[in-house]
Amino acid sequence: MIPRLLSLVPLAVVIACSSDANVGSDLERRVDELVAQMTLDEKVAQMSGNTAISGQYGRELWNVPGVERLGVPPFKMSDGPRGVGVHDGATAFPVAMARGASWNADVERRVGEAMGRELRAIGGNVLLAPTLNNLRHPSWGRSQETYGEDVHLLSRMGVAFVQGAQQYVLANAKHYAANSIEDTRFNVNVTIGERTLREIYLPHFRAAVHEGRAASVMSAYNSVNGQFCGENEALLKGILKGEWGFDGFVLSDFTLGTKPKSAKNGLDLEMPTANVFRDLLSQVNAGELPEAVIDDAVAWCERSWNTSSRRRARSMKA
Repeated sequence: MIPRLLSLVPLAVVIACSSDANVGSDLERRVDELVAQMTLDEKVAQMSGNTAISGQYGRELWNVPGVERLGVPPFKMSDGPRGVGVHDGATAFPVAMARGASWNADVERRVGEAMGRELRAIGGNVLLAPTLNNLRHPSWGRSQETYGEDVHLLSRMGVAFVQGAQQYVLANAKHYAANSIEDTRFNVNVTIGERTLREIYLPHFRAAVHEGRAASVMSAYNSVNGQFCGENEALLKGILKGEWGFDGFVLSDFTLGTKPKSAKNGLDLEMPTANVFRDLLSQVNAGELPEAVIDDAVAWCERSWNTSSRRRARSMKA
């Protein structure tokens, strides 16, 4: 008997044609059926990239394996805030800080759309942008990547960019959260009160998720209130996926963005290659990590593919 295969592309088309009332339950059922057909090896392989950083930065698209036999396409990622890197013919857009100075969300939406179109043209499907971090000092090494220090500006420009880019690809809001320092970014612990966190450092990410419907979020290198962002249960499971109802996937910042508790605490994808997540398979086989954690992470990725495909289908139809 030939097994029934649930390809993501037909699945997205079916969901795009469904009524809003039926979309949620239909999507969850189909994603559950799809994940159930995967082997443990296939699921774990989708939780980390397999393209090492080498040569000229941005020349390659960073790959995350799909499952060809089930019609699950791979992720093909590119950085980021200024466009699709150094690929021939790619547009080098003004930095986000310069674009933010315009306070023109309509233009930023068109910028996001143009970047998304260019990435899709070279075979990519995940754009690692926008950067939505609060600028706290002009000497911050990545200050040019964000839009400024004003929370409202960050929100409006970020939402516009996400909406534009996702006409063609999946956007990635980064770096979540409270990431505003460079030289000690791997070990700094941002000690912050609940009100300050929610009024100053999180509103723009919430807007990107709720209004922009961002398909993915990248965690930050720093710690917040004693726990590394890439394994911060309060930020990832409590606020992002819990309170905000985020239906996309969370990936690590590159190379050093993953910790031992990351998968258990809500990180779905390690980039650009498996470092910590190389042990997931053995941990499951040894009974140290429930397979349900793996299933949940893969489901977030598949769900994001389908909801984003549905939005693009509706947008093109409109």
